[in-house]
Amino acid sequence: MAPILASLAAARTAQPEQFERLLRRAAALCWLERFKRETSKGDHSVGYNLIGEAAGSIWKTLDERGPQTFAALMEEVNAPQNLFFMAIGWLSREQKVRFEPAGGDYLICLA
Repeated sequence: MAPILASLAAARTAQPEQFERLLRRAAALCWLERFKRETSKGDHSVGYNLIGEAAGSIWKTLDERGPQTFAALMEEVNAPQNLFFMAIGWLSREQKVRFEPAGGDYLICLA
C-alpha cells in the first residue's frame, strides 16, 4: 500500500488521468485488505451484494474503457478472482456482456 501512496503523491502534480487511476487502485486495495481480514476471521461470505458490486465495477469499466481481455479487466477491477468470475457470470446470465475470441484469450464487451 505504501508504494501506491507514494505514487499518488507524485502523480498528484502529474496528469489528472493518472492520478484518478491511482486513486481507484488505492481504493480497491483498501477494499481487498478489508475483504481479506474479514475472510480470515471467517466472518465473511460472498453474497449477492458483493457479487453485484463487482458486476457494477466490471460494467462501469467496460463502459468507460471499452472491450477488455480477462487479464486487463481483472487488473482494472482488482477484485478477488473468485468474485470477479462470479460477477462475470452474473453479467453474462443477464446478457449484459458478450465474449469475442482474441488470440487465445477473450475480449469482454458490453452487449
